[in-house]
Amino acid sequence: MGWSPRVAVAPRALVLALALAGCVSEPTERRVRAHAYLRAGDASSALAECDLGLRASPREPGLLVLRGDALVELERPDEARATYEDARTAAVGREPEALYRAEHGLAILASRRADWPEARQRFEALLRLQPDDPTARVNLARVCLALRDLPCAVAEAERAGHSRGDAEDVLFTLGRIYTVAGDLDAAERTFEHICAVVPGAASCPYGVALVAAQRGDKARALDRLAEAIRRRLPHPEELAKDSLLAPLAAEPEFQALVASAASAR
Repeated sequence: MGWSPRVAVAPRALVLALALAGCVSEPTERRVRAHAYLRAGDASSALAECDLGLRASPREPGLLVLRGDALVELERPDEARATYEDARTAAVGREPEALYRAEHGLAILASRRADWPEARQRFEALLRLQPDDPTARVNLARVCLALRDLPCAVAEAERAGHSRGDAEDVLFTLGRIYTVAGDLDAAERTFEHICAVVPGAASCPYGVALVAAQRGDKARALDRLAEAIRRRLPHPEELAKDSLLAPLAAEPEFQALVASAASAR
């Protein structure tokens, strides 16, 4: 839940611009300042602005959400969770956007602590608020996969694919779910489609390597894995932990690839 891109913004300049257009209440001023500080990467100042605004308006949903966001950036997840819960309660029937953002914060926190049942509940809540949100749907698919609920994972990933069928993250998630479900032909087609829509993406040969490993075609799996590494595969240190690559674990060439990928970071 980072703030990207991080743009340097002068909070006072934003408030002044609003003030020139009319009277600005203190909670609104603090909300503008907090948002600007978060975009500039200064979560501590953002938190201070939220707390000042909440003194004047303790149940202001937007400020509560921003406070939760600041606490996440400061790596204080328990406090962030409590704040998002307060924001959710305050936003019901008042501010749909704040309600969505509070639910989203709770869903991400649940995923980070691997509380998959709660994460599922939260992403399902997001989809009740915005049924056409493909990001929430693909995240729900990942959660269902973590819960080993393959019918749910396939259904949700396919629905996300219908709305974002050329998105690399959606295609990779769908391909991985097909692989786990044993539909290797569909998985390979899905991974190969990444090469067509995102030329040069490391996820394409990596996905094909996963399928080849599951088929027992170790030579092809190693070849495609080497290509993924040449394409600067993100987080190469995770290679040895990928359960779908377990059939390669004892292969000296695989071990050499893992070592070379980690050293090249």
